[in-house]
Amino acid sequence: MSPSLGGVLLVLHAHLPYVRHPEHADHLEERWLFEAMLECYLPLVAVLDGLDAHNPARITLSLSPTLVAMLDDALLRARFERHLDRLDALGRALLERPELPRPALDAHAAALRHARLTWSRIGADLPGAFARLARAGRLSLWTTALTHALLPLWSQHPWFVDAQVALAVATHTRRFGSPPDGFWLPECGVAPGVDVALASRGLYVTALESHALLYGHPRPPDATARPVVTPAGVACFGRDVDAAASVWSRTTGYPSHPLYRDFHEDVGLRAPRSLLVDFLAADGSRTPTGLKLWRVTDHAGSPKQPWNPTLARSLAVAHARDFADRCARRLDALALRGVHAPVVLAPYDAELFGHWWAEGTSFLAALLAALGPRAITPTDYLSRYGSHPRVTPNASTWGEGGHLARWVHPSTTAMLHAADGSAAMLHASALGPAARRQGLRELCLMAASDWPFLVREGSAADYARGRVADHHAALRALLAGADPAARARRYGWPADELIDDALSGVVW
Repeated sequence: MSPSLGGVLLVLHAHLPYVRHPEHADHLEERWLFEAMLECYLPLVAVLDGLDAHNPARITLSLSPTLVAMLDDALLRARFERHLDRLDALGRALLERPELPRPALDAHAAALRHARLTWSRIGADLPGAFARLARAGRLSLWTTALTHALLPLWSQHPWFVDAQVALAVATHTRRFGSPPDGFWLPECGVAPGVDVALASRGLYVTALESHALLYGHPRPPDATARPVVTPAGVACFGRDVDAAASVWSRTTGYPSHPLYRDFHEDVGLRAPRSLLVDFLAADGSRTPTGLKLWRVTDHAGSPKQPWNPTLARSLAVAHARDFADRCARRLDALALRGVHAPVVLAPYDAELFGHWWAEGTSFLAALLAALGPRAITPTDYLSRYGSHPRVTPNASTWGEGGHLARWVHPSTTAMLHAADGSAAMLHASALGPAARRQGLRELCLMAASDWPFLVREGSAADYARGRVADHHAALRALLAGADPAARARRYGWPADELIDDALSGVVW
């Protein structure tokens, strides 16, 4: 590839909130992790391992510290294997139901077998597999805020922003043996001062929503086609509008095609209850199983038609080639306009590929094959090209409306107020070392951006409110003199010594 061509920067952000409930034998929300492992993370390892050895394509993978902690947890790994066993038993039972589409059931069974093979091959160690792929040159590994706190919401507590960043870098470095290559800002949320927190911890590259650059000061001459550098020295790449719409749009994006598997049509909502014993909620209500046998069909409410996996995978390959062609045409057009080494930044939630969009891993494999040397990472780009304009990004997120509306809303006021007040009280407290460590854990877990998002979505709203209330109550008890030992046994992550080391430079 000619240096003047720049490249396509595919950035996948893998994150789930810290959900670990040893006090329950079978906790519904832990399935978020199991489904992502089965449908996204294990297939992603297989896709990257399966790339042609002569294909130099590289991607960036951001792994949140909460996700890595759960993937490393022995209890959750054991429960994941139990989840696979239950899915296998359910799939075999459903084969006896002639009204269900057999090709779709067979595809689920094959996906389960392949996941088991990958799980065994990597020694049940997904973080280790990603570390190996990074060493092999397939991945550039990033981290994100410790518990995915939306950092602009914490601008009144700069010590806490610093703590979220410092602990993230420390946990990543300890787990992977080297510092992260870059930092994913949760929800692409940026505001004045955030770049200072990153630079102070040796983090000099991130990704932002397009209008963070388009409305930056001064306006960058090449819009999102080249990165900018903030006053603190952090290189910021802006999301390409077309790359976002091609995949994310609910009406025109690739995943909305009627041939693709429908995420919401699950056998847990249709199969006889007698077959779903292992998947019912604690109150006996139906829940999704992960087995989805019908396709999108249309958006007009018509009865869903059976999913044909063969046709859907072929379509995913065609869509991947179309996406690669569109990126190539955009890069060529930008170069003709005089933009030196233009880029197309294509950032997505990793869980989109395989979990939300079943055919997404087939799309990724075909896309990387089609892009070849044009698929590079932000650090690759920065090592090759210099002289980027200095710009102060516009405060923004990649959420609804481009700002904080998805998280700041009348329905989230109480939880946000509780978190803000807790930060102020903890900062002003005179707690001893053990209580302060546990108080920081409670505050960090309370601060996850997932909780207000889930309240706004309506999905798992009760669980989200309950988690915030639980951590808030625990923190108040610590401030009142409660013994931190009991809570530390339940929420003992990160380790005490790691907290002490990481926060050695934080001004409390």
